[in-house]
Amino acid sequence: MHKRYNILISGPLPPPAGGISIHIWRLKHLLEADFDLDFIDESAEKKAAFFNLRTLNIGQYLKKVKRADVLFIHSGNRLFKKLHILFGKWMGKKIIITIHGYGNRRSFVFRKIDERIYGLSDRIILVNNEIQHKLKLPVEKCVIKNAFLPPIMSEEPELPIELKERIKNARKKNKLIICANASRLDTFNNQDLYGLDISLQLVKMLKDNNRFVEFIFTVSSLQIGAERFEKAKEFIKDNELEDVFFLIQKRLSFVKLIEASDIVIRPTNTDGDALTIREGLYLNKFVLASDVVTRPDGTITFETRNVQDGYQKLLSIIAAIQLKQNKINTTAIDDGSFYTELIASVIHE
Repeated sequence: MHKRYNILISGPLPPPAGGISIHIWRLKHLLEADFDLDFIDESAEKKAAFFNLRTLNIGQYLKKVKRADVLFIHSGNRLFKKLHILFGKWMGKKIIITIHGYGNRRSFVFRKIDERIYGLSDRIILVNNEIQHKLKLPVEKCVIKNAFLPPIMSEEPELPIELKERIKNARKKNKLIICANASRLDTFNNQDLYGLDISLQLVKMLKDNNRFVEFIFTVSSLQIGAERFEKAKEFIKDNELEDVFFLIQKRLSFVKLIEASDIVIRPTNTDGDALTIREGLYLNKFVLASDVVTRPDGTITFETRNVQDGYQKLLSIIAAIQLKQNKINTTAIDDGSFYTELIASVIHE
């Protein structure tokens, strides 16, 4: 009987749902047949079923690391990344890290520290080419692989009743459904990171020009950005957009909303390899996104923070849908073999 190796996966676990947490959860489904899996949750929201690093229980943490054969790191927090690598190396463990994103404003000194510590890993997965250009890491250890894993639609929860009714009524009026999302209403460079403000402007421009859609913008958590959420509600009311813009704060299956929509928008002003975009392409939807990073093939891009350019691109998409021009799905689907083979190769090095 072959030994089942223990893989310790660290990173934020859902809920709340975000790009990294969803990636980890889908990865769990792909790996659990071949490996024994353990988890370190790093989410601000603690769950009874999983050890959370933020409890600062160093004894329990070290026990998990000791039992593991491989540390598979998905931390979004830079400090957590470094702690896992340093403790893992100290305890003689194999280490794989996925770097899901890397900001543009990291100083030279801190970038060099990041490079030094990340480079201690046995394998480094970069979700896009931009990260490779920002960090000088050992080339022989690096693999560029987008973070998308296919959703398990049968396991996705149904959309809330109020949202299903909103979509149903919009369809009766022959409206196109557009969706966008934010895990939280964070800011970046003193601007709306997820582009809620741009989304509102786009819908206002559409309505002002007698083009009526149903734009659904979901926010998973108001732990950050509650004031911006309320200001957006006021903007909707002041500009009489209640019939065309539905802003909802609720945890829901965004991939189920994508399935029910015609267009997916990702108007962020910083990004990694966005799950939202990959899911939209996977489900054969038109996807419009800011050009803040190189986007996957099939994505229609607009200049970051340029509302007028976004509006023109959106009009062209709407025209294509009305002319019944089908979107061609070119998204490659990973069956999980990439990760099982990568882990196996690291274990046996």
